[in-house]
Amino acid sequence: MFHLENMRYGHSIRNVPVNTIILIMLTLMLLLSGHAYAASYDTSRMDQFPDFAQTDPALGLPGGGTHYCVPVATANALVWYAEERGYSDLLPVQGLSMTEKVAKVALKLGQDRYMSTAPKGGTTHVKFMQGLANFISDAGYSSRITWRSRWQMPRKYGRVEIGAPDIDSIQNKFASGSAVFLSLGFYSEGDSAGDLVRTGGHFVTVVGFGVDEDGNVDRDYVVLHDPGDGRSSTVTKRYLKLEQLRNARFIDRRGNEYDASEHLKVAKGLRLADGSIVVVDAVVALDL
Repeated sequence: MFHLENMRYGHSIRNVPVNTIILIMLTLMLLLSGHAYAASYDTSRMDQFPDFAQTDPALGLPGGGTHYCVPVATANALVWYAEERGYSDLLPVQGLSMTEKVAKVALKLGQDRYMSTAPKGGTTHVKFMQGLANFISDAGYSSRITWRSRWQMPRKYGRVEIGAPDIDSIQNKFASGSAVFLSLGFYSEGDSAGDLVRTGGHFVTVVGFGVDEDGNVDRDYVVLHDPGDGRSSTVTKRYLKLEQLRNARFIDRRGNEYDASEHLKVAKGLRLADGSIVVVDAVVALDL
């Protein structure tokens, strides 16, 4: 322990420069004050997460897995929690191959007790939240689930943040250790310029951020494991560049308009054959 009255800038205490001590103290004060800053990039999980395609025949999912993007993306994350974080009771049975583990979890998630995934209709957002909460609870664990979207969500399933998903909410939640999912919406242009009409959607798992496909640091990128890619367990990572929409409006089925200007669209990394615009509809963060 040292006394402040003995400190003089430029002098040293026990061979440590006082200006260095001051810098350390200021850094500690910032940390203790709660002001934390996310790293510029994080690729630590890119090779840890399972990466299975929903249509992989080895998974044996109903309907060939065509509409099982939500259970498979979720299973990839839950198996990671079991294998890398020690939550082994998330696995229905032990001692299986990685393929069998993901298949068992995805199949169970699709059941009525959980996500109630329809072989030809997929999984609704509410059923996803319900199924995720129930699955983790049934395994004997407590969870913290955060939902961020312009859409409402029953608060009994977790913390609800109403607002446009932004790049900071994705990166900060991931950097804090959460498993992060993105709900991507497919939109076509409406009758007027800037009008966006939702035609479908997809569900993916975030495995990193802040780097592009060439390894260059770029904060506008997120890295995904996309269950919609390929037909095997060796699926290429997706690097999506995100940017804000400008002068855009969402048009729902009833013709109601909603401002879309603060939402993120995919500028690079995911192109649909019909030219649809891909928008981040929701970000879900899971903590165990």
